[in-house]
Amino acid sequence: MISQDRNLDEHLISFEGLKSATRTLEITTDQSQELKDLTVVFVHGENKIVPDFIDRPVVLVSDELKKVMEMHDDNIMFKCAVLTNVVEETQLTYWLILVDRLDCLSSLSEYDPWGRPTRIVIDKHKAAGHAVFRIAGIDDKRLIINLDVTESVLRRELWGMTLESIEIGEEE
Repeated sequence: MISQDRNLDEHLISFEGLKSATRTLEITTDQSQELKDLTVVFVHGENKIVPDFIDRPVVLVSDELKKVMEMHDDNIMFKCAVLTNVVEETQLTYWLILVDRLDCLSSLSEYDPWGRPTRIVIDKHKAAGHAVFRIAGIDDKRLIINLDVTESVLRRELWGMTLESIEIGEEE
């Protein structure tokens, strides 16, 4: 599972017109026609950092991380978002990721009395052929990346993200 490194939050750029982003807006491939192929996104903050993975308010990935994901999964869609800081006169090319939810939870997954997962187990057969996705059937909006993508990320000098392992199981 990949998520933004929360230790960087106070040092990150801010998005114009957005006071705070505490949640991730999920955008799926069926919404692709509603989005422009290229969007200029105004950001602010002097001497602020821009990591390779941003997950709030939407999931944005750097050009290098996009290339890694594309190497391993043809089902992902991207829309270009040019992060523009007028004060610092900088522009960075980032990519809005459009990814669908995959019905891949194993029956080995466990839940609390309110139906929230306490142990997520992905069925390896259901997830086969998918390198980047979200899990259907749970409220969690974090992205799942498979081991191939994870290893490719770790071989490059990409930063600003946290990688967390998730259990893979096989239905009996």
